[in-house]
Amino acid sequence: MTRLPRTEILDKSKYFHILTCGLVRENVFKEDNLKRFYVNAMAEKAADMGVSVLAYVVMDNHSHLVVTAEDANVVPEFMRRLNTTYAKFFNRIKNRSGYVFKGRYDSEPLLTAEQVESCITFVHNNPCAAGVELFSADYPFSSAKSYMFGEGIADIEAVKKLFGEVPELTSYQKEKYDFLEQKPNEDCDTVLMELIQKFRITDKYALQDPEILKAAIYELQSRCGVSLRDVAVLLGIDREKIRRTALKMKEQKAL
Repeated sequence: MTRLPRTEILDKSKYFHILTCGLVRENVFKEDNLKRFYVNAMAEKAADMGVSVLAYVVMDNHSHLVVTAEDANVVPEFMRRLNTTYAKFFNRIKNRSGYVFKGRYDSEPLLTAEQVESCITFVHNNPCAAGVELFSADYPFSSAKSYMFGEGIADIEAVKKLFGEVPELTSYQKEKYDFLEQKPNEDCDTVLMELIQKFRITDKYALQDPEILKAAIYELQSRCGVSLRDVAVLLGIDREKIRRTALKMKEQKAL
């Protein structure tokens, strides 16, 4: 498939970057079930209204979407329905009333394929920039994983139609496997048992040793391919401590 010249002007009314923020930056998507509901509602409304979601990320207090539609007039209604549906859900489960989001939403047209690709990169990098994950495709509430594995709600065919390929597919895989130095394919339980035997990590003091913790993180990520969230659960350690340790590992490898 022929790729569009990156600087060729697109139909300016068809591609949009959309930002929705919680009122006063409130963490309106704090819990995983809230993020999951928003993503599912996004998929449902997009399918109903003929909107293609090229990329998205849902963070604790805001969301980014990159969307396109043959009829650009449906995009505002798509966002109205999505955010109204979510606001009603949020107010109900939080037993509250009133506004959930800061105003309506912010939207900007993307005029070239280069702008679309840059925006997709920016959207997918949000969890890494916020220090939530080291690797974009590990974050469960974005479309980055769709770009690696073809799963999820992102319209990969629409992406291919625009670019002739899936941008960054190789780099999303490469950023992780370059760090891990191998492709993960082992069972987590097996690796965890080996770590228990080798480092006695069931001893609550063992993982206080920074080098043992680094080794455990590396083994689980390199051999099983799990995210930092999963590592925290498997080791029974605060996610923030896992994140800080993994970030130091990445920085040391870059030296």
